[in-house]
Amino acid sequence: MIPRTRSAVVREPLIGIVLIALICRLAIAADSVPPGKLATLELDPAKTTIGYSLEGWPHHTQGTFALKHGVIRLDPQTGKMDGVIVVDAASGNSGHSLRDDRMKSSVLEVGRFPEITFVPQQVVSHGSAQGEFPVTVRGVMSLHGAQHDFTVNATVRRDGNEVTIHCNFTIPFVEWGLEDPSILMFKVAKEVAVSFTAVARLSWNSPTAASARMKSASPP
Repeated sequence: MIPRTRSAVVREPLIGIVLIALICRLAIAADSVPPGKLATLELDPAKTTIGYSLEGWPHHTQGTFALKHGVIRLDPQTGKMDGVIVVDAASGNSGHSLRDDRMKSSVLEVGRFPEITFVPQQVVSHGSAQGEFPVTVRGVMSLHGAQHDFTVNATVRRDGNEVTIHCNFTIPFVEWGLEDPSILMFKVAKEVAVSFTAVARLSWNSPTAASARMKSASPP
């Protein structure tokens, strides 16, 4: 775990990766939990979208980031979670090369911080695991060398062993310590909106096997 600092975090919604953790609570339904097993979810980067929207004048910025990889495990009895979700910081794309280059070099500093990660910790609450239902998960987001506690609400749908989650939320980047990018008459909102959708594959593993999977999935 990276030591907590007060360094600035990126103003773009890379933290959208936090939403991935929500899928883990799908395994909680009592009638589907194999005894002594932990739920493991593997995210599919090809079926995951992380979009952001930053209000401003005269420009309203919209763009995307790419999920690099992600594996999460969950204890259905306690709701405790671990694992890691990783976003490629250099994948930010708003369709404007000059703006994206500045974001990557000056804001994200991708040469020093090439990845943004989220470590899920605990299921806070959940609805009945039937059809589409709400989930709340608490975890820690590591961005630009700093850590932030983050809790998010989302909707989750399970179809057999395929899990889909969707969530919209905002990140108060100025409150988190990032410099306000507004200059004179060029205004930018102090929070960024994030839209996240992901698909993951659910499997059941023994604690030993799950730990080995998590170790192999963790960044070096």
